[in-house]
Amino acid sequence: MCKTTVTYLPRCTPTPRNADQQPQSPGLLENLGDLESWRGNPERSSAYLDEALRLYQKEADAKGIASVLRKQMVAAYRILDFVKLHAIATAAVEHCKTLNDTLGIAEGLFYLGYSIRMLGDSEKALPILCESLEIRRVHGDDADVIQCLERIGEIQRAIGLKQEALSTLGEAVEVTSRSGDGIGLALALHMVGVTHTERSDFVKASDALSEAITISRKFRLEGRLSVTLSSMGRLKMRLGDYPAAETLFQESIHIARHIRDRFTLAQGLEELGECLHKQSRPDEAAALLEEACLFWRGLSQPSSSKNVASSLVDLKSSQCDWGGALLWHDHIITVCRSQKEHSEVADHLEVADQLELKGEVLVKAQRYDEAALHFEAAMLTRMESMDSWPWPRRQLGRQLSAIPKTAMKWERRLPILCDIKKLQRRQPQLVTASLKFAIPIGHEES
Repeated sequence: MCKTTVTYLPRCTPTPRNADQQPQSPGLLENLGDLESWRGNPERSSAYLDEALRLYQKEADAKGIASVLRKQMVAAYRILDFVKLHAIATAAVEHCKTLNDTLGIAEGLFYLGYSIRMLGDSEKALPILCESLEIRRVHGDDADVIQCLERIGEIQRAIGLKQEALSTLGEAVEVTSRSGDGIGLALALHMVGVTHTERSDFVKASDALSEAITISRKFRLEGRLSVTLSSMGRLKMRLGDYPAAETLFQESIHIARHIRDRFTLAQGLEELGECLHKQSRPDEAAALLEEACLFWRGLSQPSSSKNVASSLVDLKSSQCDWGGALLWHDHIITVCRSQKEHSEVADHLEVADQLELKGEVLVKAQRYDEAALHFEAAMLTRMESMDSWPWPRRQLGRQLSAIPKTAMKWERRLPILCDIKKLQRRQPQLVTASLKFAIPIGHEES
């Protein structure tokens, strides 16, 4: 029995004592990082690429550093980490310039422009992408040119240059058709369809989107198919065909979940929620919108997060669910405050607007003391923002005066040691330095 046991013990290769001291190859780590990125393992990919970059820097290998930076850009692009992509692309452009690496500069400019666009500054992104396009026209291939044309056309559409966008995207369709690039053709046709939708040319929009869907299904381009189905759903919404739009959004969401495309998933959840709201299905709509809001927040998209939260405020208010409405008002105020350090006066005034709107909901919920504090905080915010327009402050004063008389809740717990009339809320009594403290957000997510 003992002999049998020993015979079948696994044979383990002995580990050298200095195994941890064996030199690591930065080239091998770089390739492993790229492989893990393709496999969808961002944490392992980042670890390998970071270590490869450290070793190349230690060896002062400039070409190795450039190579890793380019792979890190692609990895950040795949997981939609636009903040990280912006930082890496900025470093890559500067490094490639020192090496006079023309194609590296063009690639870095493309990802830099794309990250800036996704972080909300389309007008700043456009000239950067145009610079990348000009370099790629001279030194790159058709795939590189198509990539730039599609993004430039998308930005032109977004900032209202519809005719210029159609011209740019038309060139992209021509180049992709000539080169036999099915993926590029599906993307270009999708953007053409979206642009025609925004111009209310629904027949041309439907033709372009239908062709893009057919190509995406043929080549099994799941990511492209998910995005295009969502765009076709928006077209159906414009036409008032809500059941057809619902079916398209559901398929888009299913695919986006499967391939873990968080951006398209967030967009699809938001659109399906709006579609269900249009069909008078508020509870189903609320669940989808709440999930979409959390996704937008995780993707560092504060504007989209605020827009969805505003829809939730309207939805909850229409149901007289004041607690739910207040929760999402709190979310909007929190996002506005987090942006305030980097914003102009307009965004400071947005905080004041949101405080006022929340105060109105608190009045409807008969929480008068809290409403008064929010109205006065809105007044103070406007004063600190040097808002010279007097009407909003007068409006806030009227709202304060309209609040029913009530003793402050925290004062009810103490013996009244002064005239009760001094505790009334008809006149704003609390415009003091103490209001500079943030109003507590009781529903903020942990």
